[in-house]
Amino acid sequence: MNKQEYPEPIDTFAHWLQEYVSITKNNYPSACVLSTQGLDGFPNARNVSLKSIEKPYLIITGSTLSRKGKEIDAHPKVALTFWWEETKRQVRIQGTASVISEEDALFFFNDRSYESQIVSTISTQGAPAKDLELLRVRFRESVKRQQPINKPAHWSGWKIKPYRIEFLEFNASRFHNRVLYTQSEEGWDIIQLEP
Repeated sequence: MNKQEYPEPIDTFAHWLQEYVSITKNNYPSACVLSTQGLDGFPNARNVSLKSIEKPYLIITGSTLSRKGKEIDAHPKVALTFWWEETKRQVRIQGTASVISEEDALFFFNDRSYESQIVSTISTQGAPAKDLELLRVRFRESVKRQQPINKPAHWSGWKIKPYRIEFLEFNASRFHNRVLYTQSEEGWDIIQLEP
């Protein structure tokens, strides 16, 4: 990666993502790992989908009642990790998350598949299951009705403002190319890292 070619790291990220999307056979090309600080002090990580890049933010969505929602609310410093097999690139992002607007939440909810909308209304994501069969029945009944689904109040999203972004280009020799961007008052500080 030429450090001068993309002086803005979000532009570099968007360029790398687009290159990956154009060649991958992955059904979930925007998948990434979201890491948060658990309420018990242990780190937590899970796969999520990047929904949008709205410079300077990266947008993810989900239930504010979920474990990730509660953890982000308590500790808004989060990390996103992307690994793109076909292009042999990794991006690590650390930043601060804040809740998106209700208007944006509604847009992203309406963009979800019908089945995903139903699950969001009948299930409290990650809560202990009391009666899975009852949930399955409610799900099947909702699918049959084919009625519009209203966004639940707890369903929203987060905009993550990067503070630190590290780009890695894998090399079979293990002499990887690594460039670190760190936000400062003057803009972005850029450092070439050893492999």
